[in-house]
Formats: sequence, C-alpha cells, structure tokens
Amino acid sequence: MTGTEPAAAYIDTTRPHPARVYDWFLGGKDNYPVDEELGRRITAIDQGALRAARANRAFMHRATRTLAESGVRQFLDIGTGIPTAPNLHQIAQSVTPGARVVYVDNDPIVLAHAHALLRGTPEGATEYVQADARDPSTILERAAPVLDLDRRWPCPSSPCSTSSPTRTAPTTWCRPWSTRWHRAAPWC
Repeated sequence: MTGTEPAAAYIDTTRPHPARVYDWFLGGKDNYPVDEELGRRITAIDQGALRAARANRAFMHRATRTLAESGVRQFLDIGTGIPTAPNLHQIAQSVTPGARVVYVDNDPIVLAHAHALLRGTPEGATEYVQADARDPSTILERAAPVLDLDRRWPCPSSPCSTSSPTRTAPTTWCRPWSTRWHRAAPWC
C-alpha cells in the first residue's frame, strides 16, 4: 500500500457514509443499519439509484474483462470506494495474473477496508493510493512505482463511481478535472 498510512482508527457508525451506502446498493456487507436506512430512503425517492449503482458496477466488470482480454496489463481505478467482490484487480488478474492495479480514493474509511481486503496475485501488483481525484499529478506520482507510466502503455483509468448518487463531488469539477488529467497524462 502507498499513500497516507494508516487510516484513523475511529469510524463513525452513527451517521451514514457515502461509501458504505454505495456498498449497500451493491449488496455488500461493509455497511451499517444507518447506511441501509439512507439507501432505502434514496431508493424511495429515486428507484433508479439502486439499478444505476449495480449497472455501473456491471459495466466496470465487463470493461475490465474486455480490456484485460485485449492485452491491457495495468489499471488505475479512481474513486474506488469500499472493496466489493469481485474487485477490478480480481477480474483483471483472473484474465492476466500479472496485471498491475492501483486503486485511488481519499476516504479514510475506504483506506481501512482497502488495507484489509485488497490482495492480488503473486505475479501481479495491487496497491492503494490515498489521493484526491481532483489532483491527477499526485495520483500519477504515487501510482508510478506500480504502473509503467513512462512507456506510454495503455493504462485505462476508471472514475466510474465518482459521480454516483451517493457521492458528494459536485459536477462542476468534472470538466476542470478532465482537463488537468489530460495535461498530466495525455496518453491515458
């Protein structure tokens, strides 16, 4: 693991948390009754929220498998959230055991779960970088020890869930983020 270590020991389970609510949407087990309650309230207002979260996850599964089968050997997952099996590295490394995966998130709850759950194949690499999705330069700097960014090999980034129904990131930063990312890594 790289980035900021270790995460704060205290996790407030009396208030819902976006990563845990999303985990509940996906049918995960790393959430609390307060997260489920908010998830149920969200789905009562927007019945498509649950389907959208699961469709997003299914898309990530299909895209990762297709890319790995096409020869892509390294992946950068931005805004990874709480690990929910199968994770991106499990899919990529089931196709190519030597695949290299870096997960990025800035949430201490996600960091705590990542430390406990994200294990890859002996042939590959699976790492976690704590960084803000709005700072591509820091992400690339911290991912560089794991991903081969110098050779301009394909390295798909997966910010799929950063704008999910439970995320708090405003859409106003999407365009500037995309511009900064393109400047920092025009080959990705």
